Amino acid sequence: MIDAGAKILGNIAIGEDTSVGAGSVLLQAVSPHTTVVGNPSRQVGKPRHGRPVLDMDQSFDET
Repeated sequence: MIDAGAKILGNIAIGEDTSVGAGSVLLQAVSPHTTVVGNPSRQVGKPRHGRPVLDMDQSFDET
């Protein structure tokens, strides 16, 4: 998902299931299953694995 006002500067690959925060400026490729925010953008949190909503797995892994 690419939120409002995000800017992608250049021919940049954005991985599957990636979230780009509002107003972010992307200057480099983004890995799959991650969230990036800021100017310049940076990764926040850990990569997400799996898709609990589609898999109907509503439990959280506490690792």
